[in-house]
Amino acid sequence: MNKKVSLIMLATAVCGFARAADWEAMKRAPAQIEVINMQPTPLVAGEDKKGWATVPLQLSKYEAIVYMPSGNTNGVADIKVKADGFLMLACNYDYQGNSSGKWDEEDWNEKKFKTKGWHLMGKTELGGILVKGDNRAQVVFSKQVRKGDNFRIRCNKYDPPFPILLTAK
Repeated sequence: MNKKVSLIMLATAVCGFARAADWEAMKRAPAQIEVINMQPTPLVAGEDKKGWATVPLQLSKYEAIVYMPSGNTNGVADIKVKADGFLMLACNYDYQGNSSGKWDEEDWNEKKFKTKGWHLMGKTELGGILVKGDNRAQVVFSKQVRKGDNFRIRCNKYDPPFPILLTAK
């Protein structure tokens, strides 16, 4: 292997490591949020089709909570940040129906999340894959958000993005 390739591989590894989640910081400083028609509940695996089939190790270890629909969300998470801190969002990109209603014109893909400053959290970083009870695997993003931030995010036709916070115990 030549020196140029070695240097590129080293730089890639360092950049990847530098973006790894700081789980302790995320636990110490979770954002405080309000989400329209969604309520916090412990993020635990179970048998319920409306719950979660598998929860990654780190989200279990740090006793994450997830905001689940308590009313009609129309596939959108409307989030108001009440205090600075870390916020994660779980999104599913599986096919959920055709583009009628033009929902796909406002959906956030991975590229849009990244351009808005969100970090894509990988399987290794999470310690597994987050899977809903309906067997839909989730892609998880994280960001340090600020009081006063407002987000209206859609990732799919029916399922909204699911806000996730670590508990500050």
